[in-house]
Amino acid sequence: MDDSVGVRLRRLREKRGVSLSELARVSGIGKGTISELENERRGARLDTLFALTTALDAPLGALLVDSGANAQPVTGASVSATLLDKWTVGSTLVEAYRATLTTDRQESHAHARGVEETVTVVRGHVRVGPANGERELRAGESVRYSGDAPHRFQALDDAADVILLMHYPPHTGSERGRLPHDR
Repeated sequence: MDDSVGVRLRRLREKRGVSLSELARVSGIGKGTISELENERRGARLDTLFALTTALDAPLGALLVDSGANAQPVTGASVSATLLDKWTVGSTLVEAYRATLTTDRQESHAHARGVEETVTVVRGHVRVGPANGERELRAGESVRYSGDAPHRFQALDDAADVILLMHYPPHTGSERGRLPHDR
């Protein structure tokens, strides 16, 4: 069975009972772009995948094909992230990503309600966090913040490597056929 990003996106959208037009309206991603993604005529950027999964009330990993050694990185404006693993802690889904940041600033839109992020710096010097409360971190330091508000990522001196944990609350993906903005 084909388990590409496009197939996973179409399957998730149909499972939610959402049309292309509705997903485009809620996500801010063009209907043509979504169709091209679903039909594997276009590659997906990290920010596009986050916009779509947020609109569909699903974790980013729902669209990624592999994790661990077989995973392919997904790239945004200045972040390249690879899904390492995912697991459930209590009723919270946690996804772990290894990410490389460049010195360009990555502006990330708010994710679904209740999502939190933990960033641990493996190598380098970074500025990360909510738009109104960014923190500078060096290797070995961590910060956890609300991912359901706009936030930023940036390496400060040179490229930096981080581990990003996405903490998804129990409601993520639980309400079928309704988009988060329609609640």
